[in-house]
Amino acid sequence: MKILPKTTEEVIKLIWDIFNQGDSRYNAPENEYILADFLINEAISLEEKEIPNIKAPSNKEIFKLWIQPYAKYVMKQILLQEGFQDNEIFFERRFRGSQADVFAEKENKIILGECYSCRIDKIIDYLIEADEVWVITRGEDPWETMHYLKEKMRLFVFKKAKNWNNRISLLKKKQLEQLKKAKSPLDNL
Repeated sequence: MKILPKTTEEVIKLIWDIFNQGDSRYNAPENEYILADFLINEAISLEEKEIPNIKAPSNKEIFKLWIQPYAKYVMKQILLQEGFQDNEIFFERRFRGSQADVFAEKENKIILGECYSCRIDKIIDYLIEADEVWVITRGEDPWETMHYLKEKMRLFVFKKAKNWNNRISLLKKKQLEQLKKAKSPLDNL
């Protein structure tokens, strides 16, 4: 289901809900506004993808994943259902100077996944080279049946949209201007 927020306030709240998830380490108002600008100006599209029925993992499968194992397991199962092979899906892979929780690549298609709270700036940075960025939220695992206890796990998909090239050029130009204004202690010597 494609998400089409109408106002900046709606977009900022949505970004907050997707990326912060109660973890204040990821508060980044400047990055919230940059991503909001990309969403409002149709440079990035956002949709919520339904998480299909997935069987519960075995202890052996979860033990191999260590950090954020259930979210990584869910992403892997969805990627497998979408045609990726086991040997095309990796965990904790370096990408563009960051660490992607999930990295999937096949036939020139790259999908990166982040589990739970994450840095907002990863979305735009990852999309420079990736086709999609998935963010999975905290919540009840899809194989659980106690739905009244807490919110279900959700999956959000970010992709480049029609105005991507224009917005990324403007952002890079602005970042270069800010870099040129930066002062070094050596400037006064």
